[in-house]
Amino acid sequence: HEIEVGIRYHEDEEDRLQRNSNYHQEGGRLILDDLGLLGNAGNRVQEAEALAIYIQDTIELGNWVLTPGLRYEDIEQKRTRWETRDGRTPNPSSRADSNIRDTRSNDTQVWLPGFGVLYNLSESTTLVAGIHKGFTAPSNSPDVDEEEAINYELGFRYNSGRISAEAIYFLSDYDNLLGECTASSGSDCTIGDAFNGDAATVQGIEFLFTTDLIRTGNYNIPVTFTYTYIDSEFDSDVADTAFFGDVSEGDPIPYILEHQFNLSVGFLKDQWSSHINVSFVDEVCVRASCNAFERTDDTLTVDLSTHYALSERVDLYGKVENITGEVDILGRHPYGARPNKDRTATLGVRIDF
Repeated sequence: HEIEVGIRYHEDEEDRLQRNSNYHQEGGRLILDDLGLLGNAGNRVQEAEALAIYIQDTIELGNWVLTPGLRYEDIEQKRTRWETRDGRTPNPSSRADSNIRDTRSNDTQVWLPGFGVLYNLSESTTLVAGIHKGFTAPSNSPDVDEEEAINYELGFRYNSGRISAEAIYFLSDYDNLLGECTASSGSDCTIGDAFNGDAATVQGIEFLFTTDLIRTGNYNIPVTFTYTYIDSEFDSDVADTAFFGDVSEGDPIPYILEHQFNLSVGFLKDQWSSHINVSFVDEVCVRASCNAFERTDDTLTVDLSTHYALSERVDLYGKVENITGEVDILGRHPYGARPNKDRTATLGVRIDF
């Protein structure tokens, strides 16, 4: 037995007292028109206190390694907003009790058990399995539940020195999928608000393979290939919300890719090292409804990099990203379609002191 116990206490505070100022441009310079009242863009304080306690035991029984564990989380969150809207306060920076616009809080307590298993078939092959309860705390939004899921994994790992491979099946069974409004989410919602997504399922397989195609005293050609397949969907209807939209059972979860892979081939000789990297990401829905203009493009990207070590401390490098110059839409939030990175060439010197 190898027992591990931990405890963590954390306090956090966000204090936002902001203003919007107006400018115009003349001759390439910004000219201030109106400084704006302090607080006209936001006057609020958010606070959080969190306590986490866990215990984990590692048990070795012959070829078996068992890892049971248990974690407890207690999180208290609170937000206070003061009035900043025109016509409702003469001073948007005031934090007097009479200027309080609203307060809200959310308290969460949760127990998180988990159990992992390793079985060594041989010196090079290991079977892995596990079941763990996952958790994400909601924001201080009232009437929003924490995100909870039971996560399963099953697979194997192989390492013979020259060849390394791994295949893992995973399944996340969500009791409640949590959505949180952020500056990059692009939804018509207030930053910090959270939304219940109800039941959802995410499952798939991850595959990794690495080897040296050629390994001699003069040069090496290493190869690495990774592939991930994910199937995700909502398991129930969700009433129209500012974050998820109008969801029907079976709709895909936004921004979760179905297919993605990466292939890297290198050439290493003396001080030289060069790599070509090919990556693919599948098209994806950005809203559950997946209507027109709610989908990204699939993208194949080719990058090339090379390094030359002048000495132990000086390294010359160059790289070309997106060699083909492919232009695709990779996202549509927060403010419309966003393309991938254009063809970019970089040359540089790295010096370690």
